[in-house]
Order: sequence, then C-alpha cells, then structure tokens
Amino acid sequence: MRNFLWSRPELRKEHQTAAIEALRARGLKTPHDVEALLSWLVEPVVSHSVNCKEKDHSTPFDFLCDVLMERVHDFIVWANRAGSKSYLAGLITWVKSSFMPRLETTILGGSLEQSEKSYKAMNDFWTTTGLQDNYLTDEPMKSKTLWRNGSSVAVLTASQRSVRGPHSQKLLMDEIDEMEEDIYQAALSIPQSKHGLASGTGKFSTNHRVGGVMDSALNKAGESGTPVYKWCIWECLQSCRDYSCSTCKLTGYCPGTHMKEATGYYLVDDFVKKMYDLSDVSLNVEWFCRKVGRDDLVYGHEYDEDIHSPLNLPGMNLERPVTISLDWGGTEPFSVGFWQEFKGVGWIRVGEYYKGNTTNQQVIAELKKMNVWKRIKEGVADPSRADLIKEWKDAGIMIYRADNEVDVGIEAMRNSLKPVLGNPKYYVNRICKAWRREVGSYYEKNGKPVDENNHTMDETRYFVMRYIRPRKTVRVRRLS
Repeated sequence: MRNFLWSRPELRKEHQTAAIEALRARGLKTPHDVEALLSWLVEPVVSHSVNCKEKDHSTPFDFLCDVLMERVHDFIVWANRAGSKSYLAGLITWVKSSFMPRLETTILGGSLEQSEKSYKAMNDFWTTTGLQDNYLTDEPMKSKTLWRNGSSVAVLTASQRSVRGPHSQKLLMDEIDEMEEDIYQAALSIPQSKHGLASGTGKFSTNHRVGGVMDSALNKAGESGTPVYKWCIWECLQSCRDYSCSTCKLTGYCPGTHMKEATGYYLVDDFVKKMYDLSDVSLNVEWFCRKVGRDDLVYGHEYDEDIHSPLNLPGMNLERPVTISLDWGGTEPFSVGFWQEFKGVGWIRVGEYYKGNTTNQQVIAELKKMNVWKRIKEGVADPSRADLIKEWKDAGIMIYRADNEVDVGIEAMRNSLKPVLGNPKYYVNRICKAWRREVGSYYEKNGKPVDENNHTMDETRYFVMRYIRPRKTVRVRRLS
C-alpha cells in the first residue's frame, strides 16, 4: 500500500497531509507516533541503535522521542561532526511549531551561518510535506517564520544586542562550543514560560575545546540534572553489510559486526575518505566524541584558565611600552602577541593580531593604523625569515631573532606557566581568543607536539625564551 501511494503523487500528498494532521490533532504520545511522523515526513533517517561500546551514548531516536513527547524541556546533545545536530534542531522546531499553538522559538548558533543551518533544515520540511500554505501565514522570511496557529521561529546572530532582545519559550543553541562565553551566558536568559507552554533550552555541539563553553555546560548539567544525549559516528553510520570486514579500512576502529545492522544515514565510503585527512586527535574528539584530556595537550597540565586568564586581568595600557612576539603566516595566520609588564603581576598578553591569507607588509600597514603601534618598543620573531624581520626594522620596530629550540622552548613555557614555587611568570587576557583556542587544541602524538593549531603557541614560546626564561650568566674571575 505504501509503495503504491509513493508512486501516485496526488494520493501521496492526500494521505501524507491526512496522516500528519491526525498526529497533530492527538499529539505525539508514544515512540510509535514519532516513528509514524518520521515516515510521513519522508526524508529523516534517525538511528535507533547504540552501536559503539560507550556506556553513556544514546540513540538519536530516543533523544527525539523525549523532546517531541515533552518528556524533557532542557537538554544537551553532544554529538559528532555530521551528527545531524542542526538537522534535528530544525526537525524539532518544525514539529513543535506546527503542533503547538503560540510557541515561540529562537535559534542561535556559534555563528550566523551555524544559526541558519538549523533554520534552513526547518524550512526544508515545507518542500517535503507541501504544508506551507496550510500552516504558515506567509512565505518564510530570511530570519523569521510565522505560523497560522500563532507560533513563530526567529534566527539570531551571535551578538550581545540580538540575544538580549527576545524572550521566547524555547531556545535552541547550535554548536555552543563555537560561541563566545559572554554571548552564551547572555542567551541563557532568553527562555521564558508563557501561554501555558514551559520554557526550555536545547544545546547542541561537538566538544573539542578544553575549558570551553561545552565543558562548562556539561559541568552545569551534572549539577542540575539536565539530561545529556551523546552519540558518535557509529550511531550515524549506514549499514556496512556490503563490505568485507577483512578488507574494510575501518576494521581497526569498528565496534563490531553488528554495524551490518546499523540504521544510520552517513555513508561508509565518506567516513573512510575522512580518515585520510583526520589526525588521531580529531578523529577521537570530533567523530568518536572522546574528549581530549589534558594528558594529550602540550600545556594541558600547566594551563588553567581560572589561574592564567582570570576575568580581572588588566587590559592594554597605552601609557606603557608594548613588546610583541611574531609568527609568520601567509595562507596560515600571521600571529602577533602584544605584551606588557605590570608591577606586582608580571607579563600579561594584553592583546593579539591573528589573520591568515595576508602578507607581512599588510600586517605592518594594518598595525600602523592602531593606537598600539606607537607604544611598540621591540619584539621577537621566528628567526627563519630574515627578510621579514628587516621589513619590521625598516618600519621602525626592532625585532630580535628568536631562540627556536622547540623542546627547550616548550619546557620554558611549561615552567613559566606553572613553576613549582611562586606565581606564573605570565598571564593571558581573555580578549586573546586565538591564544585561548590554540592552548586547548595544541596536542602531542607519541610524545611530540603536532605542528598544527600552534601559531600563537610558537610566538609565545619565542617571547618566553627571550624575555622570561632565566638566562645563564657567566662569571669571569679576575686574575690578581
């Protein structure tokens, strides 16, 4: 019967509309109702099984049932890259807005592009259902959609001004680990119960930053009892029944032959291709949802944001001299750190310049337009480019060639961050977002630092070696 309906578009539309309307009228009471709705929405492929060996993982279908059946209002989804986070946020928004009158939902992503992913996923259901004229007052607008039943959905940009305005009942936040801490905190005040509908906040993200927003959210969830739904690529992968285990490139990682019964959507071949580009850390963090511990990070044992980047650190003082540290870029970012020494505190990284796809001359030209330029006293840089160092000297800034012994420099940075006795030798203002991001992703493999995500780390190492590391002095005895 079902195959016959799909072969006759006019009958399919009639039965699809009738089925969705019946579910809308009585509400989603059981997992069977959710399953029936998914079948009539045509496109969603939502996995029903936990395939990996992790005890704390969930099925995307169980998560969807809990949310659509109103078992939970607040939740966190920790899922892999391509784990349908944005898609499921859009699906939830479409269903709830269509089924619950006067429901207001706000969608906020780590960037405008991320916000628009969930919003687009929601609007795609008008194409698959053909219910736009039945449900909406008008065509969906670029950032807002209005239903005939009084529901509405708005997409926000990640800015202080935008997140301090609305007070919808529901807030869905996509990729919170990409959000700025202050934006995230301000957005948490958005949800507000009204019209008999409970408030709720849904947070979706990978978890790849040590001490980032997602870490904070998970810690708070543990305190408040907010449910956390977690799944990885194994819960999203399609069945591999057409593959031979003896020749499959995933064999060393595969959780077992039960993957031949997998019910996901992600193509096995696509995941195999990813394996050629991913590092072990990226694979574990972004696809298997195993958080990189501090043991994997170059400065994991030494750096503590609360200690080294407290909220009350002084900012840049344009009455004081500034010392800079430089790491050359190109397509990779140029990184310039601005340092000032404060009595009773020590050295503070008070600001930074971080930009890729540019040239040394353009960097100099841009910095000349900033107030900090006149306060720059001197600096230190990667010694490999004497020509670029000369360009800075020609611009009036004395730049010294750095001591670039990597192992010695890393040890010096570790010692300066966490000396056995006494306070750290330097601090990092929270305005230095690139530095804080890299310190949480600069990792080791087989005991050696991996040469990626380390532009700010390199120029800080140069700075520490020249200006902070104790220098050995040689005493010359006078001959009498």
